[in-house]
Amino acid sequence: MTYTKTFLIILAALACAVAGRAQSDAPVMQKPKVMVVPEEAFCINKGYVREAADGSPMADYARAMLDNNVLDVINSFENIMAGYGFELTNLSQTLDELKEDEALAGVLTAKDDGMVVEDDLDRLSRVAGADILVKVAPRISPYGPEQRLELRVSSIDCASKKALLAFGPVSKTSAGSVSMLLRAAVSDNIETFAMGLNRYFEQLKTKGREGTIFVKVAETCPLNLESTVSYRGEEGELADLIQMWVAENAVHGAFTGGKSSRYAMKLDQVRFPLTGKAAFGRVKALSMEDFVKTGLTALLGQYDISVSTHAVGIGKVYMTLGRKD
Repeated sequence: MTYTKTFLIILAALACAVAGRAQSDAPVMQKPKVMVVPEEAFCINKGYVREAADGSPMADYARAMLDNNVLDVINSFENIMAGYGFELTNLSQTLDELKEDEALAGVLTAKDDGMVVEDDLDRLSRVAGADILVKVAPRISPYGPEQRLELRVSSIDCASKKALLAFGPVSKTSAGSVSMLLRAAVSDNIETFAMGLNRYFEQLKTKGREGTIFVKVAETCPLNLESTVSYRGEEGELADLIQMWVAENAVHGAFTGGKSSRYAMKLDQVRFPLTGKAAFGRVKALSMEDFVKTGLTALLGQYDISVSTHAVGIGKVYMTLGRKD
């Protein structure tokens, strides 16, 4: 009996060790990171604006966050989304980081073709590493001894800019805090909204994540996108080589777009897998930046081309081609 118990204990310990090893070797799936922001139209209508380069009004998110009601609504909505398992990134913290981010903005602006121009939401999502922007348009007004909240909520994929789920306008009246008012206002819609975002990411497991690749050829690059290169005994343009690699490695070879000039290329709707190979034979969850680094950067390196990459969230990457040292 003693030997049997000892054997069972050893067997159980081995099983736990194997299970733990299997769990540690399992790929880590990236969960969507959400940032809650005030809606652009809401900011403009409330006068939280600044002047764009062309003189038109654009949302000033920093000014909007000085409004205590806006701040309370965003913080409360973040807490609600966190309760559904989403990873949150805070708008106020991201705005602080943007103050130190001017150098990269220059890198991402094309010199000759104006290919890459980041808007404020692109910059926010890149610095925050956000996958989804949840936009809120709150209006809080006195209603006798109580407060009335009217709210509109929408969401977009940071990479593709595609609209996801939305609800509202909804309204609620209460004498409680803004947090209580918000929870009451969204109570009939928030579960459907959150579960819909989760289903969206579940579908990506089979369809792949949709993203965008921007390519900019720097002055130092030994080739441009129309230069002739040889690969596997055949000749074609450098642009063709890049598109061939994407077609061979994207999910079902899906992508659209192509070369816009000798120095610029944009590939849209690139369906890249959620997981792929990492160092030392391990498997990891992929961003679009990781995706191009699984082989495209090495391929271009064979032609003395260096590649610097800058990610926007998970689904977008800017590639600048230069000369290898």
